[in-house]
Amino acid sequence: MAVVFGITLILAGTVVAILFARGYNFDISKKELSSTGILVATSDPDGAGVNIVETRHALSVRSATNSTLNLAPGTYKVKIQKDGFTPWEKSVEIKKEEVFKTNVFLFPALSDLRPLTFTGAKNPIISTDNTKIVYGVASASSQLSLNQNGIWIIDMGRVFVSSPIFSAADFRQIYRNPAAAGTLSLSDTKFTWSPDNKQILAGNYLLDADRLDDTPTFIASPGGIIAEWKILLDARKTAQNSKLPVNIKQILASNSGELFFSPDETKVLYTATASATLPIAITNDLPGKNPTPENRKLSTGNTYVYDLKEDKNYEIVNCKLLIVNCKWFPSSRHLISTADNQISIMEFDGTNKAVVFNGAFKKDAVFAWPNWSKLVILTTLGSTTGMENLYTVNFR
Repeated sequence: MAVVFGITLILAGTVVAILFARGYNFDISKKELSSTGILVATSDPDGAGVNIVETRHALSVRSATNSTLNLAPGTYKVKIQKDGFTPWEKSVEIKKEEVFKTNVFLFPALSDLRPLTFTGAKNPIISTDNTKIVYGVASASSQLSLNQNGIWIIDMGRVFVSSPIFSAADFRQIYRNPAAAGTLSLSDTKFTWSPDNKQILAGNYLLDADRLDDTPTFIASPGGIIAEWKILLDARKTAQNSKLPVNIKQILASNSGELFFSPDETKVLYTATASATLPIAITNDLPGKNPTPENRKLSTGNTYVYDLKEDKNYEIVNCKLLIVNCKWFPSSRHLISTADNQISIMEFDGTNKAVVFNGAFKKDAVFAWPNWSKLVILTTLGSTTGMENLYTVNFR
């Protein structure tokens, strides 16, 4: 008898544990188990305050990240905030027996700017894998710094400890301008990365990206190499486009400009070139989906992000590619938006825009560090001669 009772108790405990894991709570007033949903409130950095409000039942809950909360089904206004950071806020629908994760990355409210270069930076361009920056130096003039003139690489994939004043990074010189006047100088040349990021075309000269080369290969017709590289890049884009649902791909092929895939290739940033309506590709209602309202009707000139996983299409009002430069942040969950004298980062659905820098900078020279920790910008900040240098806008 005792054995049977023990087995029954174990089974009952197991059932209760399963029910609680699925979001069931015991309602004291009704004296019964009630079905709830689960909100997993996480943030980077953690320790942020969480304020949850459900107006229909005048419910208010306060917590902190990272935490897991059982909530009755309904729509909640969730706000996550931490001193020194731009708050995050979104209306979230909690459904019974479903889990919704916030997964918030908070951006500093004030810019933390640090110099990355000191002798100038000409024509910086990021590699196709977004891990390296090539730039030229032509301004070093003292006898000690003459050898710094030439072409340099910043390898952002290497991990260094930043100082409180300067940004640390892995610098590598791949070409050194000869000291003699009238000899070959490539510092002011515009650069083109090879698709595999192992070579750089500087005007009519081809250089390896991983070593110092004072005698680069002369290319009589660089247009031929660029054409070959374009074929490889186009093949890469074709492979990406094949990931789209067939009916979506057909609409975008004839009604949008170039498609820009997120780093993880789960989302697409694009601008509509004609009016159209995106068909439904996924009919199942996915649990924990993004609650931001979508817009499947395309209007000419408007910018959108299509989410392949959830089959949802968001109009990005703050990010029109013909007016504001927009591109992906390495997280694949955010977009970088650059306008005159302002850089912002927003979520991929256009919400939670955070201004991360105000001031003069080159709009075509804004690059994100692969680990999300900072941006690299080109600016004349602090220069009395108008010399442009690379600076970092630090988030962590």
